[in-house]
Amino acid sequence: MATEIGNQHLLVDPTTQPIVPTFEFAPRIQDLTNKRVGMIDDSKENAKELLEEIGNLLRERFGVQCVNYHAKPSASKPADPQVIQAMADDCDFVIVAIGS
Repeated sequence: MATEIGNQHLLVDPTTQPIVPTFEFAPRIQDLTNKRVGMIDDSKENAKELLEEIGNLLRERFGVQCVNYHAKPSASKPADPQVIQAMADDCDFVIVAIGS
């Protein structure tokens, strides 16, 4: 008498639902006059030029002051946490440039 042992396969659904982190937006700035702006350059090509142009436009059209500029050493590395904290302490808002 032969005994047949069958293989059992468990099918698993590999899909998942997106995990949406909770995030609280900063309050909107109503007037940019005399606001302090931080700028983070991601070190990609043209990022510095883009930030310079944005800074010039913000000064000319909206009266902001650019007080803080930081160039990351590499686009693949995050900005130093101390730089982020300094900008949070010293600036009213921050712009990050992603060059091409």
